[in-house]
Amino acid sequence: MQRMYIDLGAYRYGLTIVGTGEPLVCLHGFSESGYTWNGITLPGYRMIRIDTIGHGDSDVPDDEMAYTIPVMLEDLHTVLYHVAGESYHLMGYSMGARLALLYTLQYESEVKRLILESGSVGIAEDSGREARRRTDEELAKRIETHDGAWFAEHWAQAPIFASQQRLSQKQRELIYRRRAHNSPNALAATLRGSGQGVMPYVGDDLKKLSVSGLYVSGALDIKYTTIGRDVFGTMSNFHHVIVEGAGHNVHIEQPRAFEQAVLNFLDEKGYIHE
Repeated sequence: MQRMYIDLGAYRYGLTIVGTGEPLVCLHGFSESGYTWNGITLPGYRMIRIDTIGHGDSDVPDDEMAYTIPVMLEDLHTVLYHVAGESYHLMGYSMGARLALLYTLQYESEVKRLILESGSVGIAEDSGREARRRTDEELAKRIETHDGAWFAEHWAQAPIFASQQRLSQKQRELIYRRRAHNSPNALAATLRGSGQGVMPYVGDDLKKLSVSGLYVSGALDIKYTTIGRDVFGTMSNFHHVIVEGAGHNVHIEQPRAFEQAVLNFLDEKGYIHE
């Protein structure tokens, strides 16, 4: 594992690189870090695991603009130019999947293949998006009055992570440590600047994508399996894989099945679009 930093002037991004071969950029979920991919091995691919701003080994800027979607996408583009060049595969989980999708819509010519794990296309209705923004703001305020340990305990109780209770104590402890490591201010700023309440709805823009894509969801995660089936499963250039025995975080709950799905897709084995 190689750890490195990319200096953007006012702040820097941290990242780790694992393996050799074609570059595969990996984006983690909210309150996680690039280390979430520690259990995943993809032979033939150089996994460039970036910590989004305010997470993991990246800086925690005071300026909340750094956490907004347009700035994050521009920063990621700069970082990727330095570490991956102008052509790479892109993979994201949850929040990272949303960023990966938005990034591909903006810089598609540089993305060879797109892998989305439990990702959203945003909330279509203005009222629904505003309701989510208010919910995120309420959570942000609570986070700001507590420490990272409180957040890690609170976040683990979210219904979407119920299936993680079946993980080993060691696995749950690693997840807890990554979540507790975060700055409360950074988590709050992330919710306000790039949460689902402020993410633009891009469901109608998917027809613009020509890149070949894979959407992975856990069978126990009804919400995102439905998104995979009803949205990405209807696209001729996307393939939807449902992993049994997994919830929202497939790559941690069923890592071998996740690896196989990704490798089959990247190596173009058995993926024929009609």
